[in-house]
Amino acid sequence: MAMSRSEWEMHASAYHRFMLGLKWVAIHLAALIAFLTIWFATTGGFWLGLIAGVVVFGVGVYAMNHGLAHSTEHHPPEHLVS
Repeated sequence: MAMSRSEWEMHASAYHRFMLGLKWVAIHLAALIAFLTIWFATTGGFWLGLIAGVVVFGVGVYAMNHGLAHSTEHHPPEHLVS
């Protein structure tokens, strides 16, 4: 079944927004897990956990601002678009 160009652009836009949201959720979860793990499962304590969580979050933000925020779905396949 062929899609029109506007349907494809709508799909690509929704996919891109979903993937961006998913990446941000993963970054927040990674920071939270690092923070809680170091705080409760090691002798590092609250402050070392907080520092680790901030560092993990900072690396994630840097990655999103330097290339990770792009989508791989740029051009529709010719056999799908009429």
